[in-house]
Parts: sequence; C-alpha cells; structure tokens
Amino acid sequence: MELLQVGRRLVGLVILVGSLMQTQTVKAQIAMTKYLTTYSQNFDALPASGTAVWENGTSTLIPGWTVQRTKSINTITANNGSNNTGGLMSYGATSSTERALGSIGSATAGEFAWGVTLQNKTGTAITSIDVNFWGEQWRVSNKTAPQHKITFWYAISSDNASFNLSPASDQNWIEVPGLTFRSPHFLITGTILDGNATANKQQLSGNLAITVPDGHYVMLRWKDADEVEADHALAIDDFTVSWNTAYEPAPMPVELASFKAIKAKAGVELTWQTASEHQNDYFLVERSTDGLAFKSIGSIKGQGTTKNRQVYTFTDKTPDVGTLYYRLKQVDEDESFTYSNVVQVYSQLLSKPLVYPTIVSQEVYIAIEQPQHINQLTILNKAGKTVLTQHSKVGEQTYTINVADLKAGSYFLVIMNGSGKKQVRRFVKN
Repeated sequence: MELLQVGRRLVGLVILVGSLMQTQTVKAQIAMTKYLTTYSQNFDALPASGTAVWENGTSTLIPGWTVQRTKSINTITANNGSNNTGGLMSYGATSSTERALGSIGSATAGEFAWGVTLQNKTGTAITSIDVNFWGEQWRVSNKTAPQHKITFWYAISSDNASFNLSPASDQNWIEVPGLTFRSPHFLITGTILDGNATANKQQLSGNLAITVPDGHYVMLRWKDADEVEADHALAIDDFTVSWNTAYEPAPMPVELASFKAIKAKAGVELTWQTASEHQNDYFLVERSTDGLAFKSIGSIKGQGTTKNRQVYTFTDKTPDVGTLYYRLKQVDEDESFTYSNVVQVYSQLLSKPLVYPTIVSQEVYIAIEQPQHINQLTILNKAGKTVLTQHSKVGEQTYTINVADLKAGSYFLVIMNGSGKKQVRRFVKN
C-alpha cells in the first residue's frame, strides 16, 4: 500500500512538473481592448543588481514580453554601462530601480531579440497602432567601432505560437527603419555613459498603418545583432503602444484577396487580386522607404461593383535603393477610402557593396551589382574625422578612390546612396 501511494505521488509530481514546464513555454500576451487602448512598459521590474533568469522563448520577468538569443544562455545582468561583456542586460544606474532593457551582442553571447505580443480583443479590426519608446546608449565599446543600432520589426498572425522571435531569421517580419535606434556616440574611446542623459538617448515614435483582425495577434520586435567591432551598449525604455479601430465597422467595399511585391528587372512589380468590389473607384499605390511616411506613386482604375475576381498590376519603374514598403489606398466612388496591409521588397543593389582591396596602398575600389546612384563616398579616420569626400556619378557600377596621400592606419569608408542610406566598410592603408 505504501509503495502504491508513493508511486501515485511520483506520477502526480511528474504531471505537475510537466504542466509547469508547458506553462513556462506558452507566450503570454497583452490584451488590446475596446476601452483600454494604451499599454506602457518602463522595464523597472528588471533586476537592479546581480543577475536573474530570463529563459529563451518565455515571459519570465515581464508579462507579454519574450526574449530570444542565438546562444543557450538564460540570464539577464544588471549593468550600469561599466560591464562590456556580451549578454542580455538590465541597464540603469547602480542599484537604481529605474531600468532599461538592452544587450551587447558578441561571438560568445550571440545575438538578441526581444518583443511584446498583443492580441486584438476589441471586437473589431484594429486599423493602426502608434508606437513610442526611447533608445538609450549606456556605453561606447571602443574608438574603432562604428555606429551600431537596434532595429524594429512587427508581424501579424492568427496563431500566437507562430511568431519566430529568433534574431537569426527575419522571415515573415516587416522592418520599420523609421523606428531604428542608432547609437548617438561611436568611433570614440570606450567609456561608460548615462543612458538617461539627454545626449545619450533618442525618442522614437511612429504610426503603423496596419490591420489586425479581431482575435489576431501582433508582435513588436527589437533586434540587436552582433555588429562590426565590439558592440556598444544599447537599450530601450519607456515604451508605449496605443491602437485605433474604425468607429463604425462596415462591410469592406473591396475584398482584397492578395497583395504582393516582387523585385524585377523593370523595377518593382506589384500584383493584387480582389474577390469582390462595391463602388470601387480606384487604387492609389503608395511607397515608403522607412515604413512610416508613404507617398503616392501612381493609380489604377477600379471595376466599380462586381462579384468577379479581378487582377491588378502596377510597376514601380523608379524604385529607391534599399528596403521598400508598399501599400494600397482603395478609394470609393463617395471618396471614402481604406488601406491595405504593407508589403516590403528587399533590394540587393546596395546591400553588400564589394570594397577591395581591404589592405591598400594606392586605390580603393567599390563595386555594386547593378548601376545605382551612390551619392557620396566618405572616408573617416579612427577618430571619426572626415579625411576625404568624393561625390559620384549616376549609373556607375565601379567607383575608385585614390588614397595614396592618406597616412598608414585603419579607415572607415562610408557609402551613401541618393536616399541618404549609408553602409560602412573598413580598410587598412599601408
């Protein structure tokens, strides 16, 4: 009898432990309700000293928030900026309860992503969300490290378990460059910073014109990659999100079945299909380079009222370089309108310019896959001072810079296109 009771207790314990483990891996979410339309997080629940456990894929410390690393490490460390070891960090002044969530990427600690999951429980579709947060820098790593960043992304799904937060993959995520936090300080001697000081932080905000159907989930994601040189200490703080719904939900005048954007030789080809239309006047095609500010680039006449499937195409023949974002503004005959979801296209034209040789005595060459408008080439020394600037011609694929007069040492080549986007490559002058 005693053996039987012990066995039953062991079985019960196994069931309880298994239940706890399953609960720990479930992603919690924040409810987006009809009457409570704002959520805020100040991260002050993070440890003010020592370390705490925050396992990958769980909301251990802050409900609704999940972290993911590329390495099997489960700790978060309180840091005032003096510690430059890689890891997930709770930043703030020593022993202060005012905290910020950040990280330092490295080969040992890996790369990091963290995010918050929200579920639409308003009873209707959410038509846009407003995002606001502060980016903070708590340390400069060293004087040879260029500007680093934390990027912002979002994804929408009917299944909470479908989100892949891993920083190793960007599949199914939409990046919003306008919400990227870039380190205010770089290419200077390594030093501790007060991330709460005005000079060391930046407020970022934007409106995401996205549609989240009732019952669906939206996940907001920040990604800290392991970048060139030792990483600076970057974090986010004082996050707020609010959501907006249509005040008088009505049947959609146009039932959009699909909307796709594909990079082609002629430009970017947009294709969309409607399952039905009611008093549809026309579509405006809108483009953005940052995912926030959109401009109209053309229009396509609608089919009025029809229950038959319609296919539309539009080619953007003059796309900008880099990541492009597109949406449709569908306008009715009474001039009312609705927006589609946003689709994006990754342009590879300037993503990986080839700079050679990396050890040079006379000339540096820059090669790109297709003719593009590289507006300016700038060379910085290790102190971040501009030592050479060269403006470029439109349509070239190979650029040459004479560096024979530069002193021996390490330099950074900043490649800027016509849209103001920059890429940095390092070379050594012997």
